Amino acid sequence: MKKWRKEILIHAPIEYVWPFFYGSLEKKKIIFPKVINEEFIHQTEQVVGSIIKQSYQIGSITEHYEITIRKYTNEQNYKKFQENFLLNNRFRMTIDYELESKNDTTTKFIYTSLNKPKNPLLSIFQLFGSDEVVQSFMERTKDSIEAAYKEEFQIDAL
Repeated sequence: MKKWRKEILIHAPIEYVWPFFYGSLEKKKIIFPKVINEEFIHQTEQVVGSIIKQSYQIGSITEHYEITIRKYTNEQNYKKFQENFLLNNRFRMTIDYELESKNDTTTKFIYTSLNKPKNPLLSIFQLFGSDEVVQSFMERTKDSIEAAYKEEFQIDAL
């Protein structure tokens, strides 16, 4: 089992940042460019327990994942979305996207990923894993959301 946890500040209000993680496929594609479609297979009133079929494009291959929403919080200054899915039929992924409002123009984004292999032998390969992919995702997310925010509100500098 491998766990990553990273934090980064995004210079945009929490209500602007939230739809990039939950609710807007158009915005989600900005930070997850390989996601091509999402549709609810099962939707609960409280969101937790809902299942989303997500289509993901890798080169010429389209993969489909069933994502189960395990946690969901949508408060004024704190938002959290936890998803769980099976990656390539090899790893049980649990990912938390947390947003905390620091002030009217800054949001702390906390990413936590827990990768649990179905086959214990795959745990050995995780020992050599680095956080480069996670760090790159965090920086790309920050840059993409801040650029979209600047463009939408015609802000010169944050």
